[in-house]
Amino acid sequence: MHKNNLKTIIHIVGNRPQFIKLAVLYKELATDANINQEIIHTGQHYSFNMSDIFFAELKIPKPTLNFNINNNTTTIFVQEATEKLYQYFLQKNNTIVFVYGDTNTTLAAALAAKNAKLPLLHFEAGVRTYDNTMPEEINRVQTDKLAEINYCCTQKNYETMLAEGFDANKVIQTGDLMLDAFLKIEASKSNVVKTLKYIACTIHREANLSSKENLTQIIHALNKINNSIAVVMPIHPHTQKRILEYNINIEFVTTPALGYADMKKVLLDSEYVITDSGGASREAYFLKKKSLIIMDKPFWPEIIEQNCSLYTTANECKIIEKNNALSFLKPNFETNIFGNGNAAKNIHTHISKYLLV
Repeated sequence: MHKNNLKTIIHIVGNRPQFIKLAVLYKELATDANINQEIIHTGQHYSFNMSDIFFAELKIPKPTLNFNINNNTTTIFVQEATEKLYQYFLQKNNTIVFVYGDTNTTLAAALAAKNAKLPLLHFEAGVRTYDNTMPEEINRVQTDKLAEINYCCTQKNYETMLAEGFDANKVIQTGDLMLDAFLKIEASKSNVVKTLKYIACTIHREANLSSKENLTQIIHALNKINNSIAVVMPIHPHTQKRILEYNINIEFVTTPALGYADMKKVLLDSEYVITDSGGASREAYFLKKKSLIIMDKPFWPEIIEQNCSLYTTANECKIIEKNNALSFLKPNFETNIFGNGNAAKNIHTHISKYLLV
């Protein structure tokens, strides 16, 4: 490619999982002299422990822009982010927009890119729960439809896209950037948790936080489980806010939200994982840890199909029941559900070909 065809890829990110995926892909694309890169942070995750620490720890360049849009409803956030991104995109030529996952940031960037007539590439396409009451489902389905190219983490995601009628030339199975990050970034050496035997837990999904009943049921279940084995929860700021607002009593150990290396250490040293996070359930799988997923319709049924995980609704009795059942699982951690840790290279290879078209 000639220098006058130099392309700029703008990565749009806003939350912890996106920062992690960005870190490995940015470094891979930085080896290509034909590609410039920019980063725009919408501000969706804005506290130090949920944002700045990841840029510092993962050695991601500071964003070209940070819109600092936060503390808004979904509708207002998407409106503001879409408009700001659209105005910025209008100034750009020879530019491709790259988005990750299924957040409000992702949808806003997809809408802005299409309105500005810029090509859109989407990583983590083809994930489906078929639950249109879930904001993430709406975001990912719409983004898949708007994208010129969709990159899939798993074979199931890829087959889902083809079954929905997507052009096979525009759907690429790459493996998972989260696995790339897991293999490349070492766990912290620090003693993050003093307890010797414990369950690692993360709760942050909006469906569980916006419902006082759901969050109360989850915390009460964790309190009871904690009587048998310690529960340790690095706590998302929004989760902390809701727990205080609902006046829910916690009887287990909590820590502030952690950076990537410290969180990996917490997961690594745990007996198993309880989570409502698609990211943490994958990281548990990478670490060959069983997990209990508190979601009615989990994002990664592939993990459950390999007997590595169980799932449940946000009901105290069901959480305890499924927690007890975990010990009877005969897990298969040997299937490469999420690829071989070469997702960034696979995406780079495809982008290089795409730029020549």
